[in-house]
This record gives sequence, C-alpha cells and structure tokens, in this order.
Amino acid sequence: MRMPELAVSRLGGDPAVDFFNTVDWRLDPERRSERLTSYRHALAWLRQLELLASADADRLASLAAAEPERAAAEHSRILTLRDDSYAALVGDTSSPAALGRELPETQAASRLERGDDGAWSWHPRTLDLATPRHLLTLELARLFASPAVSGFHRCEDRHCGWVFLDTSRQHNRRWCSSADCGNRNRVRAHAERARLAATTPA
Repeated sequence: MRMPELAVSRLGGDPAVDFFNTVDWRLDPERRSERLTSYRHALAWLRQLELLASADADRLASLAAAEPERAAAEHSRILTLRDDSYAALVGDTSSPAALGRELPETQAASRLERGDDGAWSWHPRTLDLATPRHLLTLELARLFASPAVSGFHRCEDRHCGWVFLDTSRQHNRRWCSSADCGNRNRVRAHAERARLAATTPA
C-alpha cells in the first residue's frame, strides 16, 4: 500500500523532538498546518524516522484500511499525546498528563530488549494498530527522563513554535533554522532599525 508523501524535519536533534515539529506555524492560528493528518501519515513519519520498519508500516496500513474507525481513534490519541507533551515541555501545562496516562498501557504491551551495544530499551511485543502510539510514548518517555531535555528550547520566532535541543557550545541557539526563522527575523529587525532611524529627528 502506497504511503503518503510527507515532509520530515530533523532539526530538533532527537526523534521525540522532531515529533513535535510535525505542526507548522504552531503559534499562528491563521497559518497553523498539521503534517500528520491521518493514521497513515503517522506511519509514514515513523518509517522515515526509522522508528518503524517499512514492512511493519505496510502491514499497519492494511490493518488501518480494514478498521478505519479504530485507526482514526489511534490517530487522535497520537496527536493528543504529542500536543500535551509539547505543552508540558514549553511550560504551558505543569505536567505531561497524556504521557502519564499512556505509559502504563505502553509498558504492559512492551518488553525490554538488549541491543548490540549492551543497552536495554523497550520495544512493543506485538504489531497492531496501537503500535505507533506505543512507539511514540516510549520515545517521549525517554526524552522526558533524559538529561538532554535541559537543552529543550522553542524557536524564538513569534509564530513558528518548532522546538529543538540546543547543543551549541555556548547554549545560545535561538532559531529552529538560522537560514529560515533566523534570517527572517534578522531581516525584520534590520528593517525596524532602519525605520526608527528614518523617523528619529537628527
């Protein structure tokens, strides 16, 4: 089954952070745009981030076609998980309530496996329509528990809303993309300075 075409950003520096950046112009109600518009879009995103094997994504797409109502419910839970976790990390809410609700079910449906590097990690026991939600829950739980989350930062463009882990040497990264939001805001600031200079009496 052919997967949807999907633009994927990796500017976040972590798959769980990139998950938040599946909304464009999050802080601008007039331009806000959702990339994960269906369950199959979530599958395509997971596959492109290599969190889900292509064969598993195709199998889940077939299951979704057979059970569209359940797939739609899973899609809704995925978006709730994403947006509630985002709100907690940017300080709009006090805790990631949706993640807390999803974790018990996810852990019950998962098992610990040891990787080639000796590290242990959680993996879903079976493949079913809940697998994408479980995978994303595990990724978000890992992020929230990681010391790296101290570098979590929201792009300083007033409309963007994208986020990233600031790993710069001086910890002074301001923009999701220096060439995009950074350049646009520098141009805006320069134009404002020029306007003020032109209207200020000598």
